[in-house]
Amino acid sequence: MTVPQDYMLAQQRFDALLVELMERLDLTTRHQVYAVLFAVLRVFRRRLDADQTLVFAGALPAIVSAMFVSDWDPGEEPRPFADPSSYDAEIRDVRRDHTLAQPGAGRIVAASLRSRCDPAAFEAALSRLPERARAFWE
Repeated sequence: MTVPQDYMLAQQRFDALLVELMERLDLTTRHQVYAVLFAVLRVFRRRLDADQTLVFAGALPAIVSAMFVSDWDPGEEPRPFADPSSYDAEIRDVRRDHTLAQPGAGRIVAASLRSRCDPAAFEAALSRLPERARAFWE
């Protein structure tokens, strides 16, 4: 059996995402971008139950998927979905001293990340999540 391309090219694809986000978020290092990406993923994951988290993780690129489930407590009670300004505040609060997320960063990350996912797999995953989950990624 051959190694799937998703794994063979995982680091290249992740680096390309970080470079794109660095430019779109007007940040200067990959560490800064990683912190913002991490925060966006964490804020979204907090709104999903265990089954939903695994469904969504399966639609993400390999390294981003690993980030999405890292340090996860499957028994944590999901938070309610909110509005973009609430998400922005929560994103800035994740690793407060290490996140340089500006207002709107969540939307920028969502658009860039979504564009790097398989469209059919991403849509299939969203269709299995609560209706308000779709708004987070649009």
